Amino acid sequence: MHLSTELRQNDVKRCRHGKRCSVRHGFTLLELLLTLALAIVLMTLVNSAFSFYVKSMDSSDAEMRRTMLANAVMQMIEDDLRATLHPTPIDTSALEELLKSTASSGGGGGGSGQGDSGSTDTGTSDTDTSDPSVSTEETTTEDTTALATNAVVLQTPGLVGNQYQVQIDTSRLPRLEEYIVMMSTDPGVLVDLPSDLKTVTYYVQGADAIGIDDQLSKLDGSTGTSSGGLVRRVLDRNVTSFAMTQGSLSALMQTGELLAPEIVAIEFSYWDGMLWQIQWNSDDVGELPLAIKIQMSVIDPLHDINDQTPRTFTHIVRLPMGKYVVESEEDEMTEAGI
Repeated sequence: MHLSTELRQNDVKRCRHGKRCSVRHGFTLLELLLTLALAIVLMTLVNSAFSFYVKSMDSSDAEMRRTMLANAVMQMIEDDLRATLHPTPIDTSALEELLKSTASSGGGGGGSGQGDSGSTDTGTSDTDTSDPSVSTEETTTEDTTALATNAVVLQTPGLVGNQYQVQIDTSRLPRLEEYIVMMSTDPGVLVDLPSDLKTVTYYVQGADAIGIDDQLSKLDGSTGTSSGGLVRRVLDRNVTSFAMTQGSLSALMQTGELLAPEIVAIEFSYWDGMLWQIQWNSDDVGELPLAIKIQMSVIDPLHDINDQTPRTFTHIVRLPMGKYVVESEEDEMTEAGI
């Protein structure tokens, strides 16, 4: 009872003129509007902060994924380039000198019959020594500016490439599962054979080109049509040479693996010891380049390519079997036009 009396006394107060007035227990309309406005401004700031954080995290995640993809692809290309094979021709000059000395000594002490046999041996040795030079002169001189469509077959395992494509011969022992040869049901795909000498090709396929199908696109229910991206083709060297020489280029272009549709461009440069070259043919040059520079452009597949700038990654790979190319005086005079 005493508590209720105190509450009533607190609710009722005297004004200055002696009138009774009651205490307000609510907010005015102006105060309510100001409170709502402040709440809206605060929620807008919080939403902007969260949106900025999410966009920053998405951008960082996209950059990290592109960097990881570029590093993985660069490492794969480096492993293949470092395994490039280029056998050194056997030097038979000592054997030729021995055969010539043996033939001359036998002809001088053995009479006419031995002399005839000596002259026959000498002729045979001259014929044998001329064959390699003939095969060397008949090495391929195909233009390497369009390796994807032209047949460029190396006489000796090595490297041939231009600014946008590289083809190398690698030497690796086949894995155990490669000996289980699966028969392909697609007549347009070449069947690989287990061997220790493989031809590896890297190039970027156009978005509208007829080539390798994107197998990952079938997971979302699409038809799996071909799309652009970096293609890696690994085939037995004999299978590759047979396809090129027999005109099976369409089947060759449909054989391989689409590594990354995110890679829209790739460029190769070849270091000869003094300058970066835009094309290389180990049959013509005679050696492998000392190093190869790779420039790769990667985009974010979640955004339109027209609304973004591709990020470029650069990597230089040193070839263990590469040698410094020494030009003879005749080649230097030919290049100088003398």
